[in-house]
Amino acid sequence: MKFQIFLIISQQFLSFVFSACVDQTRTPMIIGKIPPCPFYDNQPVCCRQDNIDQMTSNYRSIDATFGQDGGGCDICGANLKRFWCIYTCDPDQTDFMEYTGRANVTDPGNKNKLIEVQLVSLRTKPTIACEVYSSCSRTSFVNQVSAMQSPGGFFNFLGEQAISQGQQFITFEFQEHDSMIMDNTWMCNHKSEITTVDDNGIIHYWDQYGYELKQQCQCNTCEDSCDANQILYQPTGVLYGFETSYVLYTWLIVILFALGITIIRKYQKNKVAIENLEIGLITS
Repeated sequence: MKFQIFLIISQQFLSFVFSACVDQTRTPMIIGKIPPCPFYDNQPVCCRQDNIDQMTSNYRSIDATFGQDGGGCDICGANLKRFWCIYTCDPDQTDFMEYTGRANVTDPGNKNKLIEVQLVSLRTKPTIACEVYSSCSRTSFVNQVSAMQSPGGFFNFLGEQAISQGQQFITFEFQEHDSMIMDNTWMCNHKSEITTVDDNGIIHYWDQYGYELKQQCQCNTCEDSCDANQILYQPTGVLYGFETSYVLYTWLIVILFALGITIIRKYQKNKVAIENLEIGLITS
């Protein structure tokens, strides 16, 4: 059940929409603020308002699947958001992606169903794929999907999930030239020094691209955050599991029980002595 929930969420945020500039008859345009991609604010971009509205909704699912909200790592979520922002909005979009036609492919959610999709070829540098995957590799979602146990498998799985919701089939090509540029991909143990304080005095941490990092990724979701000098296991001591109250109550009951037995036996012994004394007096 948990895996099915993750899969549904993944299909929601992988609901891609068509970007303007991949159609070379169009040019990037300034559309103002872009909440899901704040590093593109007031710059020429290829995305349109409908893209922005959809990403705003879909990025909540990224937080719930890969981020701290879903027991994952916020660095992973931030890297994925920036990756899909570049895919959707980058003004140089046509330098690293293209539409290659249309085809009928099998619906990942229903093997008996064919869906007509747009074929998209996305060229990505191997280092970007490895760094993004590294920040996500120990999240719960990735650990539960066998197809996502390598950088290539991770991105190919995400590309295939766009079939059902976005009617796109994204094929990733990992190469150095004519590829997506994504500088400063954060490792999962990245510590942000950018902070803001809200009206309630709560400190919020952000990366330099405008994404909130609610919590530093922990050892269970980020191997690089594990402290080699920290004692992760301590041998159990002699008093491990010792519950003082239970032990005291037990001993109190035992003592009272023993005291009760002693009193009864002494009473019975005295009673017998008295009876013998009375018998001796009568006979004499």
